[in-house]
Amino acid sequence: MNSHWSEYWQQGHTTSFGEALSGNYEGVLKNVWEPVFDGLTENFLVVDVGTGNGSLPLLLRDGLSKVDLTGKVIGVDLAEVTLANSVSNNNQNIDIALMSNTRCEQLPFESNSVDLYISQFGFEYSNIEQSLEEATRVLKDDGQFVIVCHHNRSMILNRNRRILTLIDKDEVNLLINCLGKMANAMGNVSNQEDVERIKKDLQCEQIRAEINDLIKLLVMFDEAAAQDCDLMRFVAQFFKAGLFWPVTKKLEFIEFITIQMDTLKLRLTELVNAAFDETKLATFIAKFHQNNMVLNELKVLKNEQNEVLGWYLHGSKFI
Repeated sequence: MNSHWSEYWQQGHTTSFGEALSGNYEGVLKNVWEPVFDGLTENFLVVDVGTGNGSLPLLLRDGLSKVDLTGKVIGVDLAEVTLANSVSNNNQNIDIALMSNTRCEQLPFESNSVDLYISQFGFEYSNIEQSLEEATRVLKDDGQFVIVCHHNRSMILNRNRRILTLIDKDEVNLLINCLGKMANAMGNVSNQEDVERIKKDLQCEQIRAEINDLIKLLVMFDEAAAQDCDLMRFVAQFFKAGLFWPVTKKLEFIEFITIQMDTLKLRLTELVNAAFDETKLATFIAKFHQNNMVLNELKVLKNEQNEVLGWYLHGSKFI
């Protein structure tokens, strides 16, 4: 799983929402953490699992920027991750470190050493029973366990299911194949005379018409998903910025598009499979007591439009 997520995080995203959210989490997904972080005490140790590029550690540091409190946040992730750029970096008392290639099920921390165990849209990708056992091991007595995880009926899942349905369509592969045929039919384009030559070329015009028809079919099927998956942006880039590229570079770009679509399909399939429905959630919560954990709060997070965002679970380890 970690290779395609590594590629995703290396693109510089702060959250798992990609281009849909340019900065860090906002609104409910930010505010829900304020009382959690306010409960920390001097020299705290917080572990964030499935940290990505450190969205929660950054929220924590920024949230405690006006508090004279010293502590450390360690984010772990199975993928290769790097701390995202933060607009606010005025809290030098909070040390942030990220650990790549680290499993939630096997954390490199001493038993009874962690004050707060957190995760936002990361914990559910792991083996949740093993990860719960490991959380119990590393938490101190009365240590806090707080996670936000994907709800199978959330707006996030609904949006990404639509993208997944779209990129599974045959028209997507046909469109990418047509770009390859167009690259070869155009040949090398270096000036306006070559552009005029292409416009008069019957084969190029036939392929262009086929590309336009495929785009119309995909947009008619789901215009929002067609935009969200970036395929339309890639096609536009091929015909604009890529028009004067050599044929070899055009073909390399088409291979890049193929890889991006395949990678997106993998990530979204994992997202759908990781989400919690009520049955999966109930089974998970039933494991709390045998892991010396008590559930303090469970709620569904919703945005201002009353759309479901995810599940919120707050537990603590038995004293």
